[in-house]
Amino acid sequence: MLGLYGENDARVTATVAPTTALMKTLGKSYESYIYPKVTHSFLYFQDLSVNRDAVADAWPRTVAFLKRHLK
Repeated sequence: MLGLYGENDARVTATVAPTTALMKTLGKSYESYIYPKVTHSFLYFQDLSVNRDAVADAWPRTVAFLKRHLK
């Protein structure tokens, strides 16, 4: 599982550490990245200047993740 999060959504980012721990316990693959100063749903709100760099990074990061895990 891949999780890409905007730092400015504390409600969601608060779940990353517990999810990481649980996934490790379960022996599951979980990668997460929290984009600094970025909003919730940053792909949806990609027109906001703060989100543009996150969007530019998220797509290649997602494609690379899928290539690694969907063989």
